[in-house]
Amino acid sequence: MKFDPEWQRALEELLRGEIRAVVLIGGIGAGKTRAAEAMARALRAREQRVGGVISPRILRDGVTLGYRVRDLLTGEEMPLCSREPPGIRFRRFFFSPVGLRFAREAILRAVREAEVLVVDEVGPWELEGGGFAPALEKGLETGTPLILTVRPHLVEVALKEFGLQRARLLRL
Repeated sequence: MKFDPEWQRALEELLRGEIRAVVLIGGIGAGKTRAAEAMARALRAREQRVGGVISPRILRDGVTLGYRVRDLLTGEEMPLCSREPPGIRFRRFFFSPVGLRFAREAILRAVREAEVLVVDEVGPWELEGGGFAPALEKGLETGTPLILTVRPHLVEVALKEFGLQRARLLRL
């Protein structure tokens, strides 16, 4: 993934405390997860401790079957949701309670141990207080610098819901 100068400036502003968050904006398949991973790598190269979660898609023949969740501090990964039961149904997916707990614990560990928190992605469930929201709120309380991924139609609501007035928006 191309790491352009605008992204580098956004990370510099984040580390200097000039902005509260970098928000990566894109639709399904636009590369939000890859961009969040690239930013995490760039921060690690600067000796920053980066934690939180990314949620890679599970694809078969171009069809999204579900998502996995990866802890950026440990590298551990597990299923998050799938199109098929069992699990907690939210819209078109069934979320694994174990996967959700794993993700929330990874975010909370990052709040305690990391210098930058990544949450991929903030979606409709988080905006209703579910999904990753309970753990993300702890990160918001501590002031940990954030990198979030959000779909275009949810950006304004997410910024307002999570009080992110000082955010750099990067469209993919």
